[in-house]
Amino acid sequence: MKVGEVMTKNVITFTPDMTVKEAMEILVKNNIGGAPVTVNGKLVGIVTQRDLLSYLDMAYKRQGWIFIPTPFDIIEVPRLTALPYEKFTEIYEKFGQEKLENVMQKKVYFVEPDDDIEDAIQLLGKAKVNRLPVVDKDKNVVGIITRGDILRALAGYKK
Repeated sequence: MKVGEVMTKNVITFTPDMTVKEAMEILVKNNIGGAPVTVNGKLVGIVTQRDLLSYLDMAYKRQGWIFIPTPFDIIEVPRLTALPYEKFTEIYEKFGQEKLENVMQKKVYFVEPDDDIEDAIQLLGKAKVNRLPVVDKDKNVVGIITRGDILRALAGYKK
């Protein structure tokens, strides 16, 4: 089975000049965990929920707040409740205006439509990622393949 048979063809993409807030809204609205970043259709990066949360965590730490959780905090209290609401809002607003070019991963693992699905499975595991952009020979994004796409294909479900 080839990647092109399994991939999602209607790919949501971001551009480097989009804001984090715009990207978060698109991720939430479309119930997706990440999307390729393109310039004129060419792959230049990827942004995932993990990237956004990691970047927010760094912004939080740069404020000088240190929070050492107890086991009860881990179970019951979200980490950001240690910040006063006003401070969290300030950090979040500033974070939301950040450009994706400053947040995106620039080293992107990808596959091509004619690659075997087994190669995509191995790359997903090796790279420890949940999605791979699918690009043509010119690095134009033509699709995306996720772990879920592969599982659906192997289980025999059609899109």
